[in-house]
Amino acid sequence: MTFDNWFEQAQQLTSTNPILSWVLMAVVAGIATLIIKLFLRILSKHLRKIAEQTISKWDDVGVDLLDGLKSGVLFSWFFFLLIKLFSGPPFLHKTVLFVTIVLSIFQFGIWGLHIIGHWKKAILLEKIQQDPSSAAALGLMYTTIQTVFIVILVLVGLSNLGIDIGALLAGLGVGGIAVALAAQNILGDLLASLSIVLDKPFVIGDFIVAGEEKGTITHIGIKTTRIQSLSGEELILSNRDLLESRIRNYKRMWQRRVVQRFGVTYSTAAETLDLIPTWVKSSVDKYDKLRFDRCHFAEYGSSSLDFELVFFVLDSDYNVYMDFQQKVLMDIFRKFSQEGVDFAFPSQSIYVEKMPTNLEKI
Repeated sequence: MTFDNWFEQAQQLTSTNPILSWVLMAVVAGIATLIIKLFLRILSKHLRKIAEQTISKWDDVGVDLLDGLKSGVLFSWFFFLLIKLFSGPPFLHKTVLFVTIVLSIFQFGIWGLHIIGHWKKAILLEKIQQDPSSAAALGLMYTTIQTVFIVILVLVGLSNLGIDIGALLAGLGVGGIAVALAAQNILGDLLASLSIVLDKPFVIGDFIVAGEEKGTITHIGIKTTRIQSLSGEELILSNRDLLESRIRNYKRMWQRRVVQRFGVTYSTAAETLDLIPTWVKSSVDKYDKLRFDRCHFAEYGSSSLDFELVFFVLDSDYNVYMDFQQKVLMDIFRKFSQEGVDFAFPSQSIYVEKMPTNLEKI
């Protein structure tokens, strides 16, 4: 018997005895499901051994997807295919179509959520371990992706069931605009939180200056960021306002520039003026954490001969910066005292052209 003859006889059977045909199609679908599941199980075992030898974890996800294929979903696919081939009754066709679509959406949902969950473990949790401050924002990102995926899956399922989702999408669009307008400040802070996590203008522990506020970052939340100010109080700033201001991050400095000006008296000899930059350079070079840049006789001041000193402290810590600046200034003071060089201070000289002749009347 050829395949065409067998196919014609099967169609005649389904038309004359529908109940028997349903039972036979269910049996055939069940047998096909068992065979495919057995094949997939054997295949997944071999693929699992191969995946365990690789560094990437995404091949493990592919094997998990094979193992996650539900028998009921596979049975519905085979049964629906048989109904299409042998032209079952219309009401049965609609019922099987409905069940197949629902089960397929369920299966795709399991696969999609498993992939998103693996992405969370492989990427999000690693980022959270590196930067605990991003936990809230990354958790929000994970929840948002899950929600969007489920909404898209439901809309696709409704569309395949013959439901017009155009009006539903229009309603969701109008509702979304209304919600966005009503909660634009909150949404702005949420998006700013994601921007802080992804762009990382600062992290917990950084000392920043934002506008008139300054302090150390202690917490980065979904809506606000908390800063411990220098005077001790906690500042709570919205993420959007924080990003809209100019931020200076001092924690990421690897060195600090020091500029100092000092003046000596006009009575200082020219030979001594030539030696002052050398003395100052020696005072800076004696410290390993300092890098000398320059020292010059900068200008003639109103009451002093002014020098300008520039050097770098190779440390971002402010206390270290102040300690070394103090040491250099004290070394310069000691050196000038040893050499008899006087620092100038604001003063005025008054020259009297002629003294009064009668001092007693003054």
